[in-house]
Amino acid sequence: MMEPFEADETRLEQCLELFARYQQRLYLFIAAMLPSPADAEEVLQEVNIVVWKKFEQFEPGSDFLSWVYRIATLQVREYKRRRGRETLSFSPEMLDQLMARALRDETVLERRREALQKCLEKLSPADKQLVDRCYAPGAKIPEVAEQLKRTATSVYRSLRRIRQILTECVNGELAK
Repeated sequence: MMEPFEADETRLEQCLELFARYQQRLYLFIAAMLPSPADAEEVLQEVNIVVWKKFEQFEPGSDFLSWVYRIATLQVREYKRRRGRETLSFSPEMLDQLMARALRDETVLERRREALQKCLEKLSPADKQLVDRCYAPGAKIPEVAEQLKRTATSVYRSLRRIRQILTECVNGELAK
């Protein structure tokens, strides 16, 4: 078995990109099955180690999230077994149902994200710039309004109009 550090550069980059893209969702998936955030963090680290060690078994082009959720479900079961908490937690069957539901929901959310990205690209440059400014980390509408020499009310109205455009566009994209 090839050690992770011996993997070719392309596979390593793919692994790191997938890890980064899905860490938040993976944590939330694990947290839904455990009683505390600390437990979820511990299991997440265990899952990351297993995924890293087994990444060469992942088939490129297949569903990474489904693969990693399966690993996470098994790690949650193992964690609960070690901790003796099985009587206070979900049954293995319920964990399987939660995993299936999360994957179904994830598929819908991913389609919505893709549609939203397409719709954002269709916005006028001015609308796109306003969205970028207002939804930047730490952005505050009154400060953005001041920078644009507009009132906050005017910015809020523009954002409402843009959100309506995006909602209609996303719904149209999903209907295709």
